[in-house]
Amino acid sequence: MLLKSQALGVLEYLNSVNYVPTLAETGRAVGLSPPTVWRILRDLRDLGIRFKSVVDLGRLGLVEVLLIYKTRIPPSRVPRKLLRSYVGTLEGATFLKYVSTAHEVESAVNYVVDSLGVEPSEVYVIDAVAPPRYLLTLVARGALDRLYPRDLIAMASAAPPSGRPRIAGRADLIDIALVNRLEEDALVKVKEVYNDMKRRLGRAPSYQTVLRHLREHLVGRGAIAGLRPTIENYVEKVATSTRKLLILYGVPGPLAKGVRAVTAIPAFAEAYLNTKEGVAYATGSIPVDLVPRLASFLRILESRGLVGEWKLLEIDPSSVPRLPIPEALGVMSVAEVLAADRVPGAGARTGSSLKSSGP
Repeated sequence: MLLKSQALGVLEYLNSVNYVPTLAETGRAVGLSPPTVWRILRDLRDLGIRFKSVVDLGRLGLVEVLLIYKTRIPPSRVPRKLLRSYVGTLEGATFLKYVSTAHEVESAVNYVVDSLGVEPSEVYVIDAVAPPRYLLTLVARGALDRLYPRDLIAMASAAPPSGRPRIAGRADLIDIALVNRLEEDALVKVKEVYNDMKRRLGRAPSYQTVLRHLREHLVGRGAIAGLRPTIENYVEKVATSTRKLLILYGVPGPLAKGVRAVTAIPAFAEAYLNTKEGVAYATGSIPVDLVPRLASFLRILESRGLVGEWKLLEIDPSSVPRLPIPEALGVMSVAEVLAADRVPGAGARTGSSLKSSGP
């Protein structure tokens, strides 16, 4: 099922901003009325296309720590405190991603290694995230089984969009509650986050306080890197697909360009990047027919010096889904979280509609 031009316009606009615009603003940008924009968003959701916020945790004083194991680590053995995601591959590799405060990475890594009793083969601090910028032609033509190397290379060579100045600050409980909801649904109402906190905690800061945290701590610090249409379900509907994990190695500067080229392919999610040691990874639902073309495209990136080495692994369908940031990080250090008998959970999170301040 191909997307119509109006839906593509809304997708492209939402994918170009690093905040959640209002319905009216989105309508003005694409030449549609707010009710029409709302109908398109509803129809996209019916197709399995949702929106999530891509969050730069570094601007909240947090980092994500990637541990790569070349052996299979059963999910039952993986320590859950501070765990963000578990990805097991059919080739036997295991990728574990933990969240930590920036100055306590060593404590988090030692905790995982001591708990597992196995040293990882590679450890990286993920300090950058590359939200994807899809090319309209790829989706408009239903070309999930095609690649346009010339267009993608041109996108990689273009200067990255200028972002907000980097303003780092420590995340608190309200910030983390907002991040956890926005990463699941970028169009959530702030009032729903407020009501959820009130239900779980029995009390909550005022609605205005939660809204101020969104505007000043998340948007103001540039912590929202962008919005991402989650099209995995859509891809799986229109083509036989396979879940893939892509790992890229290379010189940091050129590798960042290669990452931008990869994230222009609609099937991929955002890429996570270590900007000092030159490693990045991304996951996505890839149409089976696209895999040989994707490999050829990666070889082109390699030949042009944008990528030094790459691996394309198939994800084990039994992999554990991504977990929210532990809210305890908002009021405790990593060392305190690791010492605690129980880490407060992020609470139940449900889908929701548009924010009061925008879609």
